[in-house]
Amino acid sequence: MSRICVLTGKRANNAISRSHSNVATKNVQQVNLQKRRMGGVNLMVSARALKTLKKLDAIRRGERPTKRQKKQAKTAARKAK
Repeated sequence: MSRICVLTGKRANNAISRSHSNVATKNVQQVNLQKRRMGGVNLMVSARALKTLKKLDAIRRGERPTKRQKKQAKTAARKAK
């Protein structure tokens, strides 16, 4: 099975390391994939996608303010002075 994030489509990156003597060595930088069960299906999701999903879920539940809400609160506090 190829190492690709189901949600974002992220995949491995081919890189070249250069030593002090300028010798090139090929590297493969793999995606940080995590197995998660979502909606009754096992998915391979990148760690970045998981972090984003958790953030969006917290905003949806009202546990975390959005950027717009933060800005409005800051403006209201400034006007109250």
